[in-house]
Amino acid sequence: MITLRDENCPICESSNRELLGKPGRISGAFRKYDEIGQVNVVRCMDCSGKYIHPMMYFSEEFRKELYNLDYFHSNGALEDSKNVGEKITIMAAVKKLCGDPLGKTMLDIGCGTGEFLKAGADAGFNVTGIDVDSTTTDYITRKYGFRMVTGLLGSETFPASSFDVVVLSHVIEHLQAPFELLGVIHGILKPNGLFVMCTPNSDSLEEDIHHLYGRFRYDRSKCYYLSPFLSPYHIIGFNRESARRILERSGFDVEYFKVLSGLEWQDQRLKFIMRSIKVMGALISKGMNIVTISRKPARTSIE
Repeated sequence: MITLRDENCPICESSNRELLGKPGRISGAFRKYDEIGQVNVVRCMDCSGKYIHPMMYFSEEFRKELYNLDYFHSNGALEDSKNVGEKITIMAAVKKLCGDPLGKTMLDIGCGTGEFLKAGADAGFNVTGIDVDSTTTDYITRKYGFRMVTGLLGSETFPASSFDVVVLSHVIEHLQAPFELLGVIHGILKPNGLFVMCTPNSDSLEEDIHHLYGRFRYDRSKCYYLSPFLSPYHIIGFNRESARRILERSGFDVEYFKVLSGLEWQDQRLKFIMRSIKVMGALISKGMNIVTISRKPARTSIE
């Protein structure tokens, strides 16, 4: 079941938006829902982020249909190590900012197949993962033996100030209300704790080419940014401005902000073409992935 809600920008709450068009291609999972014909892709004129309008909410049953272990299969195989190199690089930056990880705790939200958990554990952190579907959490438990929690993260899932590091990697672009989740993350982080947020750059060269190709190949009247009805089902698109905006709005101090090329991600198809696009994107500052590390400020004496 799908429910549509007339909401403002999920990043900054502005009602000022520009219509980009109806979403392009539609997967079989969505074709049975007439409601999707009302959905548009728009750009916020204040924070410059992209999102769908009206916003689309899923029933628990449909969410499980979209997001389970099968979500990570490609070409008949489970992809559980496609970008480990990037995660190792990010964890090295985390260690520089937080110091000795001995005895420190890390939570990975929407941990998928456990790549970030493995990188965090190898870096010396005591790791915990949470994901919405039991097929995913059971897989990680069997493979690595990490502590896992199944379900949606809420304000009651963990006590306040539970973790030294919280990771949200390629999850925020799937959320209808990202600001609410960032508030929960702020609460479960310890003072001076670090928040790692990674998300696709919706203004990347790869996204621009994908949009132009879609219009040329399929329908010139449609929009091929975000692709909310086609895996990986992104409903929000962040860029430099909007990513920084939501972090600062949520009370975090951004200490590390990079737009990475995406070259460390392993492409299964069109490898030479994708590598060329990534190189060109990096050269013109339109790389594929936004990586941020932010700090929860320590409480002041006034508080």
